[in-house]
Amino acid sequence: MRGLYKFFLLLWLLFSGSWIYAQEKGSIAVDSMVRLLSVAKADTNKVNLLYRLTLAYDGSDQNKALAYAQQSYMLAKKLGWKKGQLNSLTYIGSLQMDMGKNEQALASYQQLYQLSLKIGNPADMAKSLINIGAVYQRSSKYAEAADYFFKGLRVAEQHQNETLIAKSESNIASLFIQQRDFEKAKLHAGKAEARYQRLQEPGYRAKNLEILGDAFAFDGRYKQAIPVYLRSLKLYQQVGDQLGLATVYTQMVDCYSNDPLKRIEYLRQAKRLWDKLAPLNLNAIANTGNFGYSYFDILKNPTMLKLVQDSLGLTKAQLLLDADHYLKEGIRLSQQAGVPDLVSQLTSVYAELCEYKGDYKDALINFKLHYSIQDSIASQTIKNKIAKLEAEKEIVLRDRKLQRAQLQMERIWTYVVTALLVVVVLAAYVFNRSRISRLRLKNELIKQQAEEQTRELLYRNKLSESELKAIRAQMNPHFIFNVLNSIESYIVDNDARTASRLVQKFASLSRLILENSTQSLVSADREWKALNLYTELEAMRFSGQFTYRFEVDAQIDLGKILLPPMLVQPLIENAIHHGLRHGAADNSELIITLEQARTQIRFTVSDNGVGIDESKSSGSFTAIKSKSIGLSAIRERIEIFNMMYGDQPASFMIRKKTPEEGAGTIAELLLPKFSGLR
Repeated sequence: MRGLYKFFLLLWLLFSGSWIYAQEKGSIAVDSMVRLLSVAKADTNKVNLLYRLTLAYDGSDQNKALAYAQQSYMLAKKLGWKKGQLNSLTYIGSLQMDMGKNEQALASYQQLYQLSLKIGNPADMAKSLINIGAVYQRSSKYAEAADYFFKGLRVAEQHQNETLIAKSESNIASLFIQQRDFEKAKLHAGKAEARYQRLQEPGYRAKNLEILGDAFAFDGRYKQAIPVYLRSLKLYQQVGDQLGLATVYTQMVDCYSNDPLKRIEYLRQAKRLWDKLAPLNLNAIANTGNFGYSYFDILKNPTMLKLVQDSLGLTKAQLLLDADHYLKEGIRLSQQAGVPDLVSQLTSVYAELCEYKGDYKDALINFKLHYSIQDSIASQTIKNKIAKLEAEKEIVLRDRKLQRAQLQMERIWTYVVTALLVVVVLAAYVFNRSRISRLRLKNELIKQQAEEQTRELLYRNKLSESELKAIRAQMNPHFIFNVLNSIESYIVDNDARTASRLVQKFASLSRLILENSTQSLVSADREWKALNLYTELEAMRFSGQFTYRFEVDAQIDLGKILLPPMLVQPLIENAIHHGLRHGAADNSELIITLEQARTQIRFTVSDNGVGIDESKSSGSFTAIKSKSIGLSAIRERIEIFNMMYGDQPASFMIRKKTPEEGAGTIAELLLPKFSGLR
C-alpha cells in the first residue's frame, strides 16, 4: 500500500511539474497582452484581446477572468459586434457558475439564448440551452435541467454539431447520477467519451471523464472510478484547468475510505486550489465539510488513527480539534451559500462528533437542526411535485377547453358552408361531408388523448399524495421530539450513559429511515434492522413496559429480497400505543414475524394488549390518530402496488384475536416477493 501511495505521489508531481512549466511560459504571454491592452484602440481587436485574457486567467484567477470577460462584452455591445457578445456572454456565464453565482449565470445564459435566437446562430442556441440546464442542475431543479438538456441536444443533433451533442450527453449523464440511475449515466457518458476522442477536445473530455468517474464512485465501485479519475486529472493538467483539478481531488477522497493517508492528501490538494480559486464554490464547501468528516472517521478507527499519528505526526487531540473546526466552518459556509442539503448532512455528522466528545447539549441542538431541515426539504419537495402536477392538469384542461371550442366553431361553419354548397353543386357537398368526417375523427382522437392525459395526471397525483402520507408516517414527529426530550431529560439528570445510548440508537435509526425513504424498494435486512431499532427505542422510552420478539422464517434470506420501506412500522406503532400501553397484563408482549407464504411473504404483528375494539371504545386513539393515518397510508400503498404488480397481489388485514388466541390484536401484511442481490 505504501508503494502504491509513492507511485501516485510521483505521478502527481510529474503532472504538476509539467503544468508549472506551461504556466511560466503562459505568464510571459499574459504580461505581453496586458501591455498591449493599455494602448489598444476600442475596436474588435481589443475585444479579442480582452477575450484572450479571459481564457488566460480561466482556471487560475476566476475574478480576473470574469472582469476581462465583462469588459469584452461591454465593448462588443458598444460596437454592435454580435459575435463578440456571444463569445463573451458564454464565458461570463461559465465563470459565474464556477464561482457559485447561479442566479447571475442563469441571467447571462438566458441573455445569450435570446441573442443567438435573434441572429439565428444554432450552435450558440444549443450551447445556451445546455448551460441553462446546467445552472438549474446546480440549483437542484432537475426537471427543468432535464428539459433544457434535451432541448439543447435536439438543436445540436438537427445541426450535426458533434461537440455540443457530446456535451449534452455528458450533462445528461451528470443528471442521471444525481437521480442515482448510474447505468444510464455510464451509458450517456460513454457516448460522450467516444465523440470527444474523435474530436480531440481534451478540456471537454476531462470533464466528461470526471462525470464517468462519479458514476462509478457514487455507485460504490471505487476500483473502477480511480483510473477514470486519474485520466481526468491528466487531461485537466494538460489544459491547465485548476478548477477541474480541485473538483476531481475533492471527488477522489471518497475512493480511499480505508486509506487515511490518501484521503488527507487529496483533501489538502483540493483545499489549496479551492482557497485560491473559488472558496465559496459548492465543491469547496463540501471539501471543507469532508475534512471534518474524514478526521472524525479516523478518530473512531484505532488502526487508521495510529497510521496517521505515525506517518503525519497528527495527535488525537489535534485531529479532534480540526474535525470540530472544519465541520463548524462547513456548516457556516453552507448556511451562507443557502444549501440546505449540505447543512443537513454536516449538522448530522457534527451532532455525532459532539456526542463523541460528551457534549450532549450541542449534539441535541444539531440533531434538532438536522431534522428540522430534513422535514422542510421533504415537505417542500413533495409540495413542488404536487404543485407541478396540478399546474400540468390545469394546462391540459385549459387546452382541452380551447380545442373543443375551436372544433365546435369549425363544425358550425362547416355545416353552414355545406348547406350553401349543396344547393350549388353535389361535388362540393361530397367534399365537405368528407371534411366533416375527418374533423369528427380528429375530435374523437383529441378527446381520447385528453382523457388519457387526465387519467395519467390523476394517477400521478394520487401516487404523490400517497408518498407524502408515507413519508409523514415514517417517523411520528411526536416520537422524534419525545425521544429528543427524553435525551434532554437524561442530560439534565446527569445520566450521560443512557443519553449516549439513546443518541446512538436514534442516530442509527434516523440514518436508516432517511436513506430508505429515497427508494421505493430496499434490502429486507436494512428494513428489518430499522424495525428492530424503532421497537427498541419505544421500549426504552416506556421503561420496559412491554417485551418484544422478532422472528424470521428460516427459508427467507433477508439479504436477497426487497421490501417497500416503512410499510410495517405503523403496525408496530399502533400495537404499542393503542394496545400494549393501555393493557393491564404484567407480561405485555409484542411479536413481529416474517415468513414464507408460497410465492409471497407475510408480515405478522401480534400483541396481547387491550384489543382493537377496546382500544377504540376506550378513547385511546388521539386526535391525530383518529383517522388512522398510518393504516390508511398502508392501504393506499397496497392499492398502488396491486395496480403495478397485479400478478402478485398484496393484501392487508387487522383483527381482534379469537378467545383461543388470547387477548390482543393481530395485523397481517401479505406482499409480493421481490428478489434482488445487493
